[in-house]
Amino acid sequence: MSQNVRGSNSNDDVDADSLVSSSPQAGIPIGKPPSTEPAIFGFEDMHLVVGDWLQVECPAPSGIGRVFVRVVGYVEGISLIVTASSKNGKRLNILENEILTIRVFSRQSAFAFRSSVLRACQVPLDYLHLSFPEVVHGRMIRKSTRVRIELAVTAFVPAEGQGEGESALIENMSSTGALLVASKALGATGDALRLDFEATLHDVDTPLSVEALLLNVVRSDDLNREGTEEMFRHGMEFRNLKASDRMIIKSLVYQQIIENPNSIV
Repeated sequence: MSQNVRGSNSNDDVDADSLVSSSPQAGIPIGKPPSTEPAIFGFEDMHLVVGDWLQVECPAPSGIGRVFVRVVGYVEGISLIVTASSKNGKRLNILENEILTIRVFSRQSAFAFRSSVLRACQVPLDYLHLSFPEVVHGRMIRKSTRVRIELAVTAFVPAEGQGEGESALIENMSSTGALLVASKALGATGDALRLDFEATLHDVDTPLSVEALLLNVVRSDDLNREGTEEMFRHGMEFRNLKASDRMIIKSLVYQQIIENPNSIV
Protein backbone atom coordinates (compact mmCIF):
# COMPACT_ATOMS: atom_id res chain seq x y z
CA MET A 1 0.00 0.00 0.00
CA SER A 2 1.27 3.46 -0.79
CA GLN A 3 1.44 6.01 1.95
CA ASN A 4 -0.15 9.41 1.35
CA VAL A 5 2.13 11.71 3.31
CA ARG A 6 2.13 15.48 3.40
CA GLY A 7 5.51 16.81 2.36
CA SER A 8 6.81 20.29 2.87
CA ASN A 9 5.19 21.35 -0.40
CA SER A 10 1.60 21.00 -1.57
CA ASN A 11 0.88 19.00 -4.71
CA ASP A 12 -2.85 19.62 -4.70
CA ASP A 13 -2.55 22.29 -7.39
CA VAL A 14 -0.20 20.38 -9.70
CA ASP A 15 -1.32 20.55 -13.33
CA ALA A 16 -0.90 16.94 -14.42
CA ASP A 17 -0.95 17.83 -18.11
CA SER A 18 2.12 20.01 -17.63
CA LEU A 19 3.99 17.13 -16.01
CA VAL A 20 3.06 14.16 -18.18
CA SER A 21 1.72 14.51 -21.70
CA SER A 22 -2.00 13.79 -22.01
CA SER A 23 -1.73 12.62 -25.59
CA PRO A 24 -4.01 9.56 -26.06
CA GLN A 25 -1.11 7.83 -27.82
CA ALA A 26 0.80 7.85 -24.55
CA GLY A 27 -1.33 4.96 -23.35
CA ILE A 28 -3.17 4.10 -20.14
CA PRO A 29 -2.27 2.44 -16.85
CA ILE A 30 -2.55 -1.35 -16.87
CA GLY A 31 -5.82 -2.66 -15.49
CA LYS A 32 -7.61 0.68 -15.66
CA PRO A 33 -10.36 1.73 -18.09
CA PRO A 34 -9.33 3.79 -21.14
CA SER A 35 -8.76 7.43 -20.30
CA THR A 36 -7.20 10.46 -21.98
CA GLU A 37 -6.13 11.82 -18.58
CA PRO A 38 -2.92 10.99 -16.68
CA ALA A 39 -3.54 8.73 -13.70
CA ILE A 40 -2.51 9.07 -10.06
CA PHE A 41 0.01 6.50 -8.80
CA GLY A 42 1.73 5.64 -5.55
CA PHE A 43 5.45 6.09 -4.98
CA GLU A 44 6.00 2.33 -5.09
CA ASP A 45 4.56 2.19 -8.63
CA MET A 46 7.69 3.91 -9.92
CA HIS A 47 9.85 0.95 -8.77
CA LEU A 48 12.80 3.25 -8.09
CA VAL A 49 16.08 1.63 -7.13
CA VAL A 50 19.47 3.00 -6.18
CA GLY A 51 21.23 4.39 -9.25
CA ASP A 52 18.11 5.19 -11.29
CA TRP A 53 18.25 8.42 -13.27
CA LEU A 54 15.76 11.19 -12.52
CA GLN A 55 15.30 14.37 -14.50
CA VAL A 56 15.02 17.45 -12.29
CA GLU A 57 13.47 20.68 -13.56
CA CYS A 58 14.58 23.61 -11.42
CA PRO A 59 12.64 26.88 -10.95
CA ALA A 60 13.08 29.29 -13.87
CA PRO A 61 14.71 32.06 -11.76
CA SER A 62 17.55 29.70 -10.83
CA GLY A 63 18.72 29.59 -14.44
CA ILE A 64 19.67 25.92 -14.05
CA GLY A 65 16.92 24.42 -16.21
CA ARG A 66 16.75 20.63 -16.47
CA VAL A 67 19.46 18.37 -15.05
CA PHE A 68 19.84 14.68 -14.24
CA VAL A 69 20.45 13.16 -10.82
CA ARG A 70 20.63 9.60 -9.49
CA VAL A 71 18.61 7.96 -6.73
CA VAL A 72 20.67 7.38 -3.57
CA GLY A 73 17.77 6.01 -1.51
CA TYR A 74 14.60 7.05 0.30
CA VAL A 75 12.87 6.96 3.65
CA GLU A 76 9.22 6.26 2.92
CA GLY A 77 6.98 9.13 3.90
CA ILE A 78 9.91 11.38 4.80
CA SER A 79 12.54 11.91 2.12
CA LEU A 80 13.77 10.94 -1.34
CA ILE A 81 17.57 11.16 -1.43
CA VAL A 82 19.32 12.00 -4.72
CA THR A 83 22.76 13.07 -5.87
CA ALA A 84 23.37 16.79 -6.30
CA SER A 85 23.80 17.61 -9.97
CA SER A 86 27.05 19.08 -11.24
CA LYS A 87 28.26 20.69 -14.44
CA ASN A 88 31.88 20.74 -15.57
CA GLY A 89 32.83 19.31 -12.18
CA LYS A 90 31.10 22.09 -10.26
CA ARG A 91 28.08 21.49 -8.05
CA LEU A 92 24.94 23.29 -9.25
CA ASN A 93 23.46 25.63 -6.69
CA ILE A 94 20.09 24.03 -5.96
CA LEU A 95 18.81 25.74 -2.82
CA GLU A 96 16.83 24.45 0.13
CA ASN A 97 13.05 25.01 -0.05
CA GLU A 98 13.10 25.26 -3.85
CA ILE A 99 10.25 23.40 -5.56
CA LEU A 100 11.46 20.93 -8.18
CA THR A 101 9.59 19.00 -10.85
CA ILE A 102 10.88 15.43 -11.10
CA ARG A 103 10.35 13.18 -14.13
CA VAL A 104 11.28 9.54 -14.50
CA PHE A 105 10.61 6.61 -16.80
CA SER A 106 10.27 3.27 -15.06
CA ARG A 107 9.42 0.02 -16.82
CA GLN A 108 6.62 0.97 -19.22
CA SER A 109 5.39 4.22 -17.64
CA ALA A 110 6.43 7.86 -17.48
CA PHE A 111 5.98 9.54 -14.09
CA ALA A 112 6.21 13.08 -12.74
CA PHE A 113 5.86 14.69 -9.34
CA ARG A 114 6.91 17.77 -7.39
CA SER A 115 9.20 17.88 -4.38
CA SER A 116 10.86 20.58 -2.33
CA VAL A 117 14.51 20.56 -1.31
CA LEU A 118 14.57 19.72 2.42
CA ARG A 119 18.33 19.74 2.85
CA ALA A 120 21.41 20.14 0.65
CA CYS A 121 24.29 18.06 2.06
CA GLN A 122 27.99 17.91 1.17
CA VAL A 123 29.35 15.21 3.50
CA PRO A 124 30.38 12.53 2.66
CA LEU A 125 29.25 13.52 -0.86
CA ASP A 126 27.01 16.13 -2.48
CA TYR A 127 23.42 14.97 -2.18
CA LEU A 128 19.92 16.32 -1.64
CA HIS A 129 17.06 15.35 0.65
CA LEU A 130 13.80 15.97 -1.23
CA SER A 131 10.34 15.90 0.29
CA PHE A 132 8.68 12.51 -0.21
CA PRO A 133 6.27 12.68 -3.19
CA GLU A 134 2.69 13.25 -2.13
CA VAL A 135 1.11 12.87 -5.58
CA VAL A 136 2.68 11.01 -8.50
CA HIS A 137 1.21 11.48 -11.97
CA GLY A 138 1.89 8.82 -14.56
CA ARG A 139 0.96 7.35 -17.87
CA MET A 140 1.74 4.01 -19.49
CA ILE A 141 3.87 4.31 -22.61
CA ARG A 142 2.95 1.91 -25.38
CA LYS A 143 5.60 0.27 -27.51
CA SER A 144 4.31 2.16 -30.56
CA THR A 145 4.41 5.62 -28.95
CA ARG A 146 6.19 8.06 -31.26
CA VAL A 147 8.07 11.19 -30.27
CA ARG A 148 9.20 14.18 -32.30
CA ILE A 149 12.97 14.25 -32.48
CA GLU A 150 15.67 15.60 -34.80
CA LEU A 151 18.50 13.18 -35.50
CA ALA A 152 20.88 13.33 -38.45
CA VAL A 153 21.06 9.95 -40.15
CA THR A 154 22.94 8.43 -43.08
CA ALA A 155 20.91 5.93 -45.10
CA PHE A 156 22.50 3.19 -47.19
CA VAL A 157 20.53 1.39 -49.93
CA PRO A 158 20.71 -1.55 -50.04
CA ALA A 159 21.37 -2.24 -46.39
CA GLU A 160 24.75 -3.80 -47.25
CA GLY A 161 25.73 -0.83 -49.41
CA GLN A 162 28.99 1.04 -48.91
CA GLY A 163 30.07 4.54 -49.91
CA GLU A 164 28.86 7.84 -48.54
CA GLY A 165 25.16 7.03 -48.27
CA GLU A 166 22.34 9.58 -48.33
CA SER A 167 21.85 12.25 -45.69
CA ALA A 168 18.44 12.40 -44.01
CA LEU A 169 16.79 13.50 -40.79
CA ILE A 170 14.82 11.37 -38.33
CA GLU A 171 11.71 13.48 -37.72
CA ASN A 172 9.98 11.18 -35.25
CA MET A 173 10.72 7.80 -33.74
CA SER A 174 9.27 4.94 -31.74
CA SER A 175 10.93 1.85 -30.35
CA THR A 176 9.90 -0.02 -33.53
CA GLY A 177 10.48 2.48 -36.33
CA ALA A 178 11.10 6.02 -37.50
CA LEU A 179 9.98 8.68 -39.96
CA LEU A 180 12.85 9.93 -42.15
CA VAL A 181 12.77 13.10 -44.24
CA ALA A 182 15.20 13.59 -47.13
CA SER A 183 15.56 15.73 -50.24
CA LYS A 184 15.20 12.65 -52.47
CA ALA A 185 13.50 9.27 -52.31
CA LEU A 186 15.81 6.84 -50.54
CA GLY A 187 14.32 3.77 -52.17
CA ALA A 188 11.09 1.97 -52.97
CA THR A 189 8.57 0.31 -50.69
CA GLY A 190 9.97 -2.99 -49.45
CA ASP A 191 13.62 -1.97 -49.74
CA ALA A 192 15.97 -2.77 -46.87
CA LEU A 193 18.09 0.17 -45.71
CA ARG A 194 20.88 0.60 -43.21
CA LEU A 195 20.57 3.64 -40.96
CA ASP A 196 23.64 5.07 -39.23
CA PHE A 197 23.06 7.67 -36.51
CA GLU A 198 24.12 8.66 -33.01
CA ALA A 199 21.91 8.31 -29.94
CA THR A 200 22.71 10.70 -27.10
CA LEU A 201 21.74 9.32 -23.69
CA HIS A 202 22.63 11.30 -20.57
CA ASP A 203 25.22 13.27 -22.58
CA VAL A 204 26.88 10.09 -23.88
CA ASP A 205 26.93 9.61 -27.68
CA THR A 206 26.43 6.05 -28.90
CA PRO A 207 26.79 5.25 -32.63
CA LEU A 208 24.13 2.93 -34.04
CA SER A 209 23.92 1.10 -37.34
CA VAL A 210 20.54 -0.62 -37.76
CA GLU A 211 18.59 -2.34 -40.51
CA ALA A 212 15.18 -0.93 -41.44
CA LEU A 213 12.44 -1.82 -43.92
CA LEU A 214 11.03 0.98 -46.08
CA LEU A 215 7.25 0.83 -45.63
CA ASN A 216 6.19 3.89 -47.64
CA VAL A 217 7.44 7.09 -49.27
CA VAL A 218 5.41 10.31 -49.39
CA ARG A 219 6.41 13.43 -51.35
CA SER A 220 5.65 16.82 -49.78
CA ASP A 221 6.49 20.49 -50.25
CA ASP A 222 8.07 21.95 -47.11
CA LEU A 223 8.25 25.66 -46.40
CA ASN A 224 11.62 27.24 -45.67
CA ARG A 225 13.22 30.68 -45.89
CA GLU A 226 13.72 30.35 -49.64
CA GLY A 227 10.13 29.24 -50.25
CA THR A 228 9.02 25.66 -50.79
CA GLU A 229 11.31 22.66 -51.10
CA GLU A 230 10.45 19.20 -52.35
CA MET A 231 11.00 16.67 -49.57
CA PHE A 232 10.33 12.95 -49.19
CA ARG A 233 9.13 11.32 -45.98
CA HIS A 234 9.91 7.66 -45.42
CA GLY A 235 8.11 5.37 -43.01
CA MET A 236 10.68 2.91 -41.66
CA GLU A 237 10.37 -0.22 -39.53
CA PHE A 238 13.42 -1.43 -37.62
CA ARG A 239 14.39 -5.01 -38.41
CA ASN A 240 16.70 -7.57 -36.77
CA LEU A 241 17.74 -5.25 -33.97
CA LYS A 242 20.42 -6.49 -31.62
CA ALA A 243 19.29 -6.53 -28.00
CA SER A 244 21.71 -3.72 -27.14
CA ASP A 245 20.49 -1.54 -30.03
CA ARG A 246 16.86 -2.16 -29.10
CA MET A 247 17.56 -1.07 -25.54
CA ILE A 248 19.34 2.10 -26.69
CA ILE A 249 16.51 3.07 -29.06
CA LYS A 250 13.87 2.47 -26.39
CA SER A 251 15.91 4.49 -23.90
CA LEU A 252 16.24 7.32 -26.42
CA VAL A 253 12.47 7.43 -26.95
CA TYR A 254 11.76 7.28 -23.21
CA GLN A 255 14.34 9.99 -22.50
CA GLN A 256 12.59 12.25 -25.02
CA ILE A 257 9.22 11.54 -23.37
CA ILE A 258 10.63 12.46 -19.96
CA GLU A 259 12.56 15.54 -21.08
CA ASN A 260 9.89 16.83 -23.49
CA PRO A 261 6.46 15.41 -22.61
CA ASN A 262 4.81 17.45 -25.38
CA SER A 263 6.95 15.76 -28.03
CA ILE A 264 4.62 12.74 -28.15
CA VAL A 265 3.12 12.58 -31.64
